[in-house]
Parts: sequence; C-alpha cells; structure tokens
Amino acid sequence: MRTLTLIALAITILTLATSAAAQSANPAGDSSSKMSTTTPSRTVDDEAFAAYQRVTKGMKPPKATKSPDPEYPQIPAYAEPNGVVVMLVGINTKGRVELVHVLRASNPAFENSAVSTVKTWKFSPAKKDGKPVPVQVSVEMHFQK
Repeated sequence: MRTLTLIALAITILTLATSAAAQSANPAGDSSSKMSTTTPSRTVDDEAFAAYQRVTKGMKPPKATKSPDPEYPQIPAYAEPNGVVVMLVGINTKGRVELVHVLRASNPAFENSAVSTVKTWKFSPAKKDGKPVPVQVSVEMHFQK
C-alpha cells in the first residue's frame, strides 16, 4: 500500500511541475484573432447595428489590413488562463471599426483587451455593386497562457 501511495505522490508532483513549467514558458501569454463574415449565432437587438448589413452572397467582404492581436491582460493567478471573446463588429464604408458589442466572453478579464484591440483594426471596406457598404462581422479572439 505504501508503494502505491509513493507512486501516486510522484505522479502528482511530476504533473504539477510540468504544469508550472508550461505556464512559465510563456509568461506574457498569447492571443490570436479570427474574423468571420457569417451571421453570428446570437444577434444583437442594438438599433445601432441596423445600419450595418450582414455580408451576403454577391457582396465582397471586408478584408483586414491591420489586425494586431490583443495583449494578454493581467488576471488573478487562480483564474483560468485561457479564454475566448466573441464580438459583433460594425465596419463603416471607410473600413474603420465603429461599433463593438461583446456577444460572449469566457472571462470578463479578457473583454477590455479584446474590445480595445478590435477598435484599432482597419479594413478594406466591404463592397456591394462596386460601392463601399457598412457591414457587421463577428470577431473571435483567443487568449492563452
């Protein structure tokens, strides 16, 4: 019985050491972003988005020309280090982000970083019949440490 206890203790220590090493290997954290022109699963009742069309067939979607990844925010040591923020973003006819609405965030600590970052993004505007049009797209940002 004592041998089994020692083996279990050794496995636990090894697991904790491996986990700690993995977390300290990238102390700044990492993040990535993905834009989608598909309709988000959850829509926004905000009237401000009524002026922004959904990207449809026959429309040229916006293309990101500047889309830096967000900074990994300071979070408590006990908090889950990985997270996702999904936003609905309104892009005007000049390719600038005008509206941002958070649809879902796995941890509120990631919201500010995601929103402030997406507001700095720039796009070539969406076009319909060759003319720029305001559109809404969904953006998903992943945070991991």
